[in-house]
Amino acid sequence: MSSKKSNDTEPMDVTETTRPKIDFDSFSKDGYKMASNGIRNSNALPSDTDFNFYQINESFKKIMTDESNRLLNLMNNILKTYNINDNIKTKSPEEKIELIVEGNDMILERVGDNIDEMNGIKKKNLQPVEVQNVVQHIPINGAWNKTNNNKLMNINTNSPAEKANLPVAVHLLTGKNIIRPQTYFKDKIDNSNNYPWQPRITDKPNSIKPLALYLEETEFGESYCHPYEMELDQFQPTPEQLLKQKPIVPKSLEDTPLHEINTVEDLKELVEKLRSHKVIAVDLEHHSYRSFMGITCLMQISTIEDDYLIDTLLLRDELSILNEIFTRPSIVKVFHGADCDVQWLQRDLSLYVVNMFDTHQAAKQLGYSALSLAYLLQRFCKFQPNKHFQLADWRIRPLPDELKTYAREDTHYLIYIYQVLKNELLKQGNKGADNLLLSVIQKSTEVCKKRYYKPILKEDSYLDFYRKCKRMFDNRQLYALKFLYSWRDKLAREEDESLQYILPNHMLLQISELLPKEMQGILACCNPIPPLVKSNLLEMHHIILKAREQPLVKPIMKENTRTSGNVQNHKINTSNPLHCPHDWTYQPDFRDDLPTLLNSKTEFDLEHKNEKLKLEQKLSNHSTFNSNDTPNLDGSKKVSLRILSPYERYKLVRPFVETEEAKKKLKQDEKESLSKKEPT
Repeated sequence: MSSKKSNDTEPMDVTETTRPKIDFDSFSKDGYKMASNGIRNSNALPSDTDFNFYQINESFKKIMTDESNRLLNLMNNILKTYNINDNIKTKSPEEKIELIVEGNDMILERVGDNIDEMNGIKKKNLQPVEVQNVVQHIPINGAWNKTNNNKLMNINTNSPAEKANLPVAVHLLTGKNIIRPQTYFKDKIDNSNNYPWQPRITDKPNSIKPLALYLEETEFGESYCHPYEMELDQFQPTPEQLLKQKPIVPKSLEDTPLHEINTVEDLKELVEKLRSHKVIAVDLEHHSYRSFMGITCLMQISTIEDDYLIDTLLLRDELSILNEIFTRPSIVKVFHGADCDVQWLQRDLSLYVVNMFDTHQAAKQLGYSALSLAYLLQRFCKFQPNKHFQLADWRIRPLPDELKTYAREDTHYLIYIYQVLKNELLKQGNKGADNLLLSVIQKSTEVCKKRYYKPILKEDSYLDFYRKCKRMFDNRQLYALKFLYSWRDKLAREEDESLQYILPNHMLLQISELLPKEMQGILACCNPIPPLVKSNLLEMHHIILKAREQPLVKPIMKENTRTSGNVQNHKINTSNPLHCPHDWTYQPDFRDDLPTLLNSKTEFDLEHKNEKLKLEQKLSNHSTFNSNDTPNLDGSKKVSLRILSPYERYKLVRPFVETEEAKKKLKQDEKESLSKKEPT
């Protein structure tokens, strides 16, 4: 459905600040090195009587006094940072040591808290999430774009802004101080580029075959087997599922109870309630901009009587208990466009689905003009969903009321739509048979068999990206693109951020194309500047300088690097005497009825035209198909065909070729005679 892709696009302003990346190993080594140098230099200073002797020298005395004051000022500033406001300058040596020890204790305590926070033991005390309703003005150019954007954004086509062709305001919901939920996941996310994604399922309810996970070779590389593949292969819908039924009109949202599931006790109670239902509707809300592989943020489940919102961020490690319901073949799980949902359920929640009905597949089978959930809601329920929250950040906690309403709308009417579509499939079947309904159920089952594959960076991944852009790079630019693409992927995996958050595609292409010599030039290619570009600017600059050092080779249009639409690349032999640079007849869109300027009748044209007529007259007497005037029984002429061999046709054309060669030789002899007569 449309809300699923909401966060896959580039969102609006990012509210969470990103600290510069620190290499802790290098930082520790540099710190130890500086400390050891400081201790060695302090031990080299004179002490006791030697110090008193050096104090006689005024320059030595001045240097020591200045350095002492500078160090005391630094200590005062550090102590004030930790709310110790005593002036260390006025203290005795014993009191100074006590203040330094107190400051060290506070610093070490803060370090310990930060380590606990990083390991997820202690949560960071941040300000409450501040929800913001951001308004972005989207310009609409062209009638076709107006129509598409109005449908997508739910814009009033009679508004003054639309009539005046002005930018239209679109409301986007975001928030400040959003905590990264990955920090507190018990299962640490594995973004590595080497190993396939491994399912975390530990229990297999409703099983035919016991749980066993092993690696298989697939068309996408190595992958762990699907735990419920056997159950899906042997699944058969219940007889009741194949019968017509009277659709139950859903109650209004105001009259339907909404239950928010935030605790394990509530989740167990929900499982018990769902056991008694034969049909449930399910949907997910996903976020992918601040995560490398993406995060499932919310699950919506609806029955005939109730709507449920499950916090999948808080209950991420507990939701596998829902496999008891999701894999029970007697319960129909209604989804819309479940291709991504199935994979997200596996990846984040260890959930699998048996007996699914995908309303998207049903609408496709019935040949509807549109396949979106918004279209089905409008067609069957006369309900127009508010798509202003398509780009909302579903990590916001607590969820605003607007997002709760938007989320439950996706499943509240879905059971009714399922019942209507099922009746329509049975009606359009062969003489009322269930063949179309079985086809949709089979296609939905194939969707359930999908597996999640982790994004893998290959050696030529950047070339796949380059083929899709409309630019022509030389070898220097391709070098920069290759290593910037790899740098972005590596950093995104380490920081668990999306590629677009690290460096958007259009900025990556701009930097690779311009190859700015200075670091400020890199920043000039980015507007706005991504946070991690600032903190990794030196590494990016090093890649670009390396690219500029490469020997320049002009860009060449290669068959394995660039294709243009459906036009095939043809290897042209320019040494071929039949080659014509203006011959485009091999192009699929070639036209030979266009007007030309070749209408002038010069003396040369007339001469060749006469020769052509003479040749045609000769060949007319020797047609390939010689006719015979013997009549048929019905009075028509009987035609007998005789095909000339290539040698016979060659003999017919030979006199003309000899004439042309003789003329050419005569002209050549005339030129040679003229050149001999000219004085040297």
